[in-house]
Amino acid sequence: IHGVWPDHTSFVMYGFNPLLAYCLLQDNILTELDARWPQLTSTKIIGLQFQRFWEYEYRKHGTCCADVFNQSMYFDISMKLTDSIDLLKILRTKGIKPGYTYTGDQISRAIKSVTQNNPNPKCTYIGRSFELNEVGI
Repeated sequence: IHGVWPDHTSFVMYGFNPLLAYCLLQDNILTELDARWPQLTSTKIIGLQFQRFWEYEYRKHGTCCADVFNQSMYFDISMKLTDSIDLLKILRTKGIKPGYTYTGDQISRAIKSVTQNNPNPKCTYIGRSFELNEVGI
């Protein structure tokens, strides 16, 4: 997971509240969340203790929907979404393998055929070619 941005079917939700209190996550959810959404900006021990990345993501994106989903629900939904859409498995199943060249349309069609949603693939230019580095769903 890079992040989870709450959305409404008719508009993008930008009403975030960075002043909303963040409560450090405890116990079982830490292990589960770390397995799906590791905090790559620090060591695992520091990440689990201070949770700066998760706090940043929640304050920036989770507070947009705080009137509907509390902090615990935001992270729970994030994990459920991750578990429900295994992008690497989808791409492998559809014949898209690392190290080969594909168009954005080929990648999008493969993902949409399984998720029924229009993905938003993003590439970065590295060396002399583009590489897929993110897929928004």
